[in-house]
Amino acid sequence: MLTDSQQAAPRSQRTTDDEITVREVTDDRGMRDVLTLRDRVYVTDQGRLSSVDDTKDTFDKYDQYGTYLVAYRAATPIGAVKIIRDSALGLPCESTAKLTVDLGAYRANGLLVEFGHLVSAPEVRAQGVGMHLMRHGLMFSVGKLKATHILGDFFADEDGNFQPFYARVGFRPISEPYRDVRFSGSPLSIVGLVEIAAAFKIWREGSENQRKVLDYFLADYEQYASSTTAEPK
Repeated sequence: MLTDSQQAAPRSQRTTDDEITVREVTDDRGMRDVLTLRDRVYVTDQGRLSSVDDTKDTFDKYDQYGTYLVAYRAATPIGAVKIIRDSALGLPCESTAKLTVDLGAYRANGLLVEFGHLVSAPEVRAQGVGMHLMRHGLMFSVGKLKATHILGDFFADEDGNFQPFYARVGFRPISEPYRDVRFSGSPLSIVGLVEIAAAFKIWREGSENQRKVLDYFLADYEQYASSTTAEPK
């Protein structure tokens, strides 16, 4: 579930990229930071889980194929996202949503990853931390994993439809609206899929508004796409 708010804070209140360091979790200390954030957001703030262990047998079963990226301001963890590469287990969305496409066709011609558990600490929510993590997730997925498609589940709009914002940047809905049973009181969500090369084409050839939105993610796409060691910084 991608839960970071899309509502932008006033510029004076936004956390700037220079204030944030994103690190790949490679040890127990980093994982403790992930669990701390999950507890603060899902358990204490939103009440969607009763314990951080509630997803142990569902989303966390993909951990062997996943990578967590954590955003820090100074030494304080303020956000995280999980990137799951496709495997014999499939992707989490296949076990939670009724997909309207056959992912086999995409698997035959590319490499899929799914973004999930995108969270921001309450005190920095709507300050751009989620966007920063998404950018680094894209860099990691393209540069290190050589992913061709990204999937994620997004909150539907008030009418239960795919939100136009995601469509404008290249995502298309690939599931029926559903409620994620892993989370208490979950709103309607829809799984979206984007072909990264198609999003890059939109950035180069799309409308001014589309290019403006995608510029943050794709202005240096060719640089990190050609890298074999694109790591979060």
